[in-house]
Amino acid sequence: MDRNIQLRWIEQAEAKSVREHALLQRAASEPQVNIAFTRAGPAWFDWRRRLDRTLDRIVSVVRSFPIDPTSLRKARPRAALRLVSAAEDHDRVLAAVLITDIVDSTKQVTEMGDRDWRVILDRHDDATRHQIRRFGGSEVGNRGDGFVSVFDSPARAVRCAAAIADKIAPLGILLRSGIHFGEVHLRNQEISGIAVHIAARIAAAACPGEAFVSKTVRDLSIGSGLVFEDRGIHQLRGLPEEMRLYATRSVEPLPKPASSN
Repeated sequence: MDRNIQLRWIEQAEAKSVREHALLQRAASEPQVNIAFTRAGPAWFDWRRRLDRTLDRIVSVVRSFPIDPTSLRKARPRAALRLVSAAEDHDRVLAAVLITDIVDSTKQVTEMGDRDWRVILDRHDDATRHQIRRFGGSEVGNRGDGFVSVFDSPARAVRCAAAIADKIAPLGILLRSGIHFGEVHLRNQEISGIAVHIAARIAAAACPGEAFVSKTVRDLSIGSGLVFEDRGIHQLRGLPEEMRLYATRSVEPLPKPASSN
């Protein structure tokens, strides 16, 4: 019963659409003259016969297609999902994700005590934030013993990691850093996505005092003056495929701005 109702509704809608379209075309093609005419002439009947034949063909084609009763109900949710997906895509950007982590932070706070550790941690935080701003990055997370930041350039993220390590070395602490370049989802000044998880896993695999980067970062940094050492294939926890990681061997200083003299 439902199928018959759907077919009848479709037939009526198609017939109405064809009639309206044909009338509009006919009105547009006729000259705009103020002459009264009758619809009883031969031309009118010829046009009606052609229209009837067209309608018959449309109805037969519609009837030949099987109709799923749930298709009409699904049409609106699918359209809504497409709109939601398009809106979410506007919040996704390509970025270099830098994650830093203090090596053995729990052990050090136990040995130093809360007060002394708080002083070291404050100096670490100040130095890290300064370098992130200096290299054009944005802080998007502070995990207590490390930072999450994003950059529009992989090379800048690598240089920032090296600069942070140099600045905090006199404090007697070491960092592990991980850098990956990929698509991230921005929401309320926070980031998420697989690229963030990969950067965190790379940081966990890094040796104390070093910054490890993915092959993507290494490839995109070609020509930047950065030098990398191959650290082999790693199976990062939670990732289905192995990844080749690299460590920064040396970092050349950024070029100084030209003198105005």
